[in-house]
Amino acid sequence: MSTPVLRLGILGASQTAESVHLPALHALFTRFSLIILHDAFADSLDRCQKRFHIKEITTSTSDVINHPDVDLVLNLLPFEYHEQHTIAALEAGKHVMVEVPLTLSIDGLRRIRAATKKGTANSRFEGGPKVFVGCARRYAPCFTENFKKELDSLDRIYYARCRNIAGPLSPSSNPSSSDSINGNGNGNGISNAFNLNLNLNGNTNGSTNGSTNGSLAVPNTIINTTKFHTLLTDIFGNTDDLTSDRIAFARFLGTTGSHDLSLVRESFGEDHPFTMIYEAGIDAVPRCDSHLTIYGASKTISLEYDFPCPSGSGDGAMRVIIEEAETSESKANGSTANGNGTNGASSVAKSQVRRTVHTSTVAEAYERQFEDMYFFFTGNVTAKTDTADALNDLKLVRMIFEHYDRQCGTIRTPLG
Repeated sequence: MSTPVLRLGILGASQTAESVHLPALHALFTRFSLIILHDAFADSLDRCQKRFHIKEITTSTSDVINHPDVDLVLNLLPFEYHEQHTIAALEAGKHVMVEVPLTLSIDGLRRIRAATKKGTANSRFEGGPKVFVGCARRYAPCFTENFKKELDSLDRIYYARCRNIAGPLSPSSNPSSSDSINGNGNGNGISNAFNLNLNLNGNTNGSTNGSTNGSLAVPNTIINTTKFHTLLTDIFGNTDDLTSDRIAFARFLGTTGSHDLSLVRESFGEDHPFTMIYEAGIDAVPRCDSHLTIYGASKTISLEYDFPCPSGSGDGAMRVIIEEAETSESKANGSTANGNGTNGASSVAKSQVRRTVHTSTVAEAYERQFEDMYFFFTGNVTAKTDTADALNDLKLVRMIFEHYDRQCGTIRTPLG
């Protein structure tokens, strides 16, 4: 029996979409057929249409969402557009894939779930439309097959460190929306200092301790400032709470930070207490200094990742590095300078580090993610990155915000 081909409509043709998402989907041509591509900028549309032989292009989001031949909408827009267009697609009966974070608002997640139920009447799919949340780092073969296996082999985790000091985001980070564009961000500017140095308890219901301090900067990549501030008001509940630090904090968690936290949460689970320091921010150096490292008694396991690349080239990779103590014996006092050996040689234990490396490319990570997404939408299988998983991401974000509130002297609960 032949498997169905899912017909795609994509919202947003950013440089990352062109260099990463579209090539991965193009490689899976037996699974997906791209029907229509949207972007606010004609140059991006023309370039992608020629390169990937796309049938239709448009500058209107509604053309994608209401297209009669589209089964699945990929929402690759900036995160302040996630809820709006995800709800519209679900109510139209379409499946939706949206990059993490699905939303930073508890109320927003409730509205998305309500739209899923509402869209059942308009859907051609049994059981109605579904939502898949993209986080390619969690699907990379070296993470699922090597990192998690090594992590399970540890009797105890003594310490963990997550670091993400990223270079400037791609200059093509645009709203890709038919909405009006305002604001002064272009993806290259540096503003809103933010740096997080935070100790976390592995249980998302636990307490946090540590410190926050400002030294790195977050570029103003959000173009539509009106929509962004509407989202922040929904998150924080009061415009009085929209300080520059909170705005920078939310902006970072809405971009690369959410990928970090989602990866950390799957690595440790919700019932495994640990202490982790999280260092994060964006500066003007075009590189990605990012890793998650776990220290056991006799083994250190690191997951290094250099995507999303600041250049948007899609050439990054993920590496799992395992370092273990390896003891060998060597002879001491076994010989003299004139070659006359002694019979009283003693064995000396010599410790060395055995280093093993496993690597996955960005293409492998995204292709594996899209394969799992395909079977989630076409078969009776679950996905590890669905709306229930997104709720757990939100719980961790909420814990971090509450820690931030305690340090900054406020008592407001930011996520409802």
